[in-house]
Amino acid sequence: MTVVAIDGPAGVGKSTVARRVATRLGVPYLDTGSMYRAVAWKALEEGLDPADGQAMGRLIAGLHFELRPRNDEAEVVVDGAVPGDRLRTPRVDVATSRVAVHPAVRSWLVAQQREFAAREGAVVEGRDIGTVVFPDTPHKFYLEAPLEIRAERRLRQLAGPERGDRSRLLSEMRARDERDIRRRASPLRRDETYELIDTSTGDAEQVADRILRSVRGAATGP
Repeated sequence: MTVVAIDGPAGVGKSTVARRVATRLGVPYLDTGSMYRAVAWKALEEGLDPADGQAMGRLIAGLHFELRPRNDEAEVVVDGAVPGDRLRTPRVDVATSRVAVHPAVRSWLVAQQREFAAREGAVVEGRDIGTVVFPDTPHKFYLEAPLEIRAERRLRQLAGPERGDRSRLLSEMRARDERDIRRRASPLRRDETYELIDTSTGDAEQVADRILRSVRGAATGP
């Protein structure tokens, strides 16, 4: 079973790269961020405060959550609904980093992530994949890029009234980085077991090529 862990902050291109790597390896792709986004989205739909740990604990206790295979990736289904693009709004962005600090939410989702990847392997992207979810995988990659470049990428993903302005997005992403790094439960970090890749100096295909060379090289040995 091959598990490839791709970690890094928002806007470094994890999703695009992970999809390409998964397709070329012939294994499913799992975006763990969409799972946290789904919990945050449901909390907002229910009028709950994402920063309230007890409320989030009660929410997940009654939540029917499913990772449904679709086109070689895991589609998130919440109480029978597929949120889809509703997970990719600035409002959900902010709520997600607040939901993600709660240990109960993280433990609940980590168990599902491990169960999904145990079926046939996966390329899994997030913020704690190589440190917490799959610490024993030999295939760990940490993607990074300057905040300004990440913000520009995020702006290009948004459209219409959700687009907002660059200065506000920069401020929100900077605050999210701080929350991700400083949270007590599974903070965003990397250690010497990761291969560090700066995505500002190459396109997604080049980054995917580099990861694939490393994964296949480890499989064949010296």
